[in-house]
Amino acid sequence: MTDVERRWNWMAWGLWLITIAVIAAMVIGSPLERSMTPGYHHAVANWWARQPVYTGPTGFNYLPIFLSLFGLFAGLPIVAGELLWRAVAVVGLYAGLWRYCGVLAVGDRQRAFAVITALSLPLCFSALRNGQSSAQLAACLVLAAWCLHRQRCWWATLWLSLALVCKPLGLPAIGLAVMAFPGLWWRMAIGVAVVLVGPFLFVPPDYATGLYVDFANNLAQCLDPGGRTFADLNGVLRPFGLTLDGMPSLLVRVAAGLAMAAACWFTRRLACQTDRALLWLGFTGIYIMLFTPMNEANSYVMLAPALALWAWRYLEQGATRTFRVFVALCVTMMFLPDLVGLAIGKQGGHEFGKFWNPLMTLAFLAILAWRMRCSYRELQGRGTHGEQAPIWNLAR
Repeated sequence: MTDVERRWNWMAWGLWLITIAVIAAMVIGSPLERSMTPGYHHAVANWWARQPVYTGPTGFNYLPIFLSLFGLFAGLPIVAGELLWRAVAVVGLYAGLWRYCGVLAVGDRQRAFAVITALSLPLCFSALRNGQSSAQLAACLVLAAWCLHRQRCWWATLWLSLALVCKPLGLPAIGLAVMAFPGLWWRMAIGVAVVLVGPFLFVPPDYATGLYVDFANNLAQCLDPGGRTFADLNGVLRPFGLTLDGMPSLLVRVAAGLAMAAACWFTRRLACQTDRALLWLGFTGIYIMLFTPMNEANSYVMLAPALALWAWRYLEQGATRTFRVFVALCVTMMFLPDLVGLAIGKQGGHEFGKFWNPLMTLAFLAILAWRMRCSYRELQGRGTHGEQAPIWNLAR
């Protein structure tokens, strides 16, 4: 390793170690403060006592199998369990990003990892600090993307199935993955079946069946959370006096899902294996952020890896202006809501984040859509197919 590579390596390690140290100090000092895990602990306690666990959108909103997963951590001493729960997400994100850097930057891996870490880790910090399962889901998605690139279909199935365990939001990720990589469908059918059947292995069948009935009712309530505001497409529309509720909201979600699915299907003709997986990761993060219910600013941990990896991809290709756009997207999402909060009050900054983060996600979507358009024109112009068709025709 050269001196330059060593410096980049130390920079990346420094960012991760500082993040880990800060989170560990906060958890040790007050394990359940500013944390989502008390709700998980309460649900697991009810699961162990065979009591109802779903209490509406403000409570537990995950599949029943999540209770078995988090029960492994809830059974430990409180500080140890809280630290280990967050450590799983940190290790998963670290491993996924490091692996992907080996794909994107074979000869410049340390620099790539440092840049990608600097662009993504600050967006992940709040979710990691709060113990939100969104961080575990983000780790599963980036690890699945790497496995899809390497054509390790069973490993990709495992990570996508675990994503579904972490959050129901893993379901659109699975659907888009099957569109981009059709050979995955029967493996994912097995993976989803295992996730759904899993609770019946731990509790009596009648209790598990009742949990699924309660989960379905709870999911319906989450689709219409009763006037609460979130950092999704409505966050962009709200300042202009517009909102999508009820049937219009459902139609937009479905239409967006179909459009994303078509885009993922189209990547089979355009992109090399690396770019297919990266496009899937980008479209998945965008769809989850904009078109699924009850996302908050902390939820953007699920988009951060895709933003950072795409930023490096453009830098690697010499598209420096587009790289700067990605840097602006990441930096403003990290810090602008807090700066606004300092200027007009914490609540004002929080509300601004619900507008700004989805707006930047729309900008990311526009970049990927433009890339797809240029790719299609290149494909028509050259009459090429499959991996021979370049997809780097954005203005530099």
